[in-house]
Amino acid sequence: MSITPSIHYTPTSFTQGRMDFAWEELSDSDRAQAYADYAAGKGLIGGDPRLRPDAEKLPAWGIDGPFFRTLALDDGRGDNGPRLRAALAGGRALEVEVGFGRGDFLLDRAARAPERLFLGYETKSKATRLMVERIRRLELANLWVSDDDARFSLPRMTAAGQAVQVHILFPDPWWKEQHKVKRLFSPPFVDLLATLLTPGGLLHFKSDVAEYGDLVRYLVEHNPAFLPHNEALATAIGAFALTHREAWCRRNNKPVTAYYFERRS
Repeated sequence: MSITPSIHYTPTSFTQGRMDFAWEELSDSDRAQAYADYAAGKGLIGGDPRLRPDAEKLPAWGIDGPFFRTLALDDGRGDNGPRLRAALAGGRALEVEVGFGRGDFLLDRAARAPERLFLGYETKSKATRLMVERIRRLELANLWVSDDDARFSLPRMTAAGQAVQVHILFPDPWWKEQHKVKRLFSPPFVDLLATLLTPGGLLHFKSDVAEYGDLVRYLVEHNPAFLPHNEALATAIGAFALTHREAWCRRNNKPVTAYYFERRS
């Protein structure tokens, strides 16, 4: 089974973005600063969830649905927490998408592989709410989504070596110098991915910003837990639905960078 992209969204006009993305190889002090910022919770989209009012409560639209917030697993108004904990402990192969956007790729993955468990993260709450509605409508029992920042949630939700694939497709480059701390990829985030993935697991990345792809390749290939990019690993994904962004790039003849990294055994 595959999922036909939703017709319930209005069209989005994309731009390619400013193409002045620049980066340099990290010095020892740069790496130390990246770890310090990460440990301090800097760059989390929406801020540190522990500092938000009612962070331990689910929104009304998510109660008893395929939705979670990391700090609200014990919200007694629904059975979200017990059901998700049971699913994560069930031994099924896990796939994760960070930044699912409109969700076409992730919905298609979950429909094609009902034997697997899927977690999806999207910090835009409106997009996550729409995704919950689509999951319910399609009656997908193996997909859960959250509007948490994955950098905060994944270490608290998953066990080491639990994921067989992680998909990060067209993340926000955060162009401005003052916003660099918000970029998803950093040395500590790559460490997190290395911990999350099982030996032989796949990190799947795409972007229409070639320079961001260069940075991601540099960071991942400088982590000893990963093998170098290998285009042949794309076959492990098989058929898939395009993200909304990739479909736009194809229609407008915009190049897309794709990288595939294997977690070392």
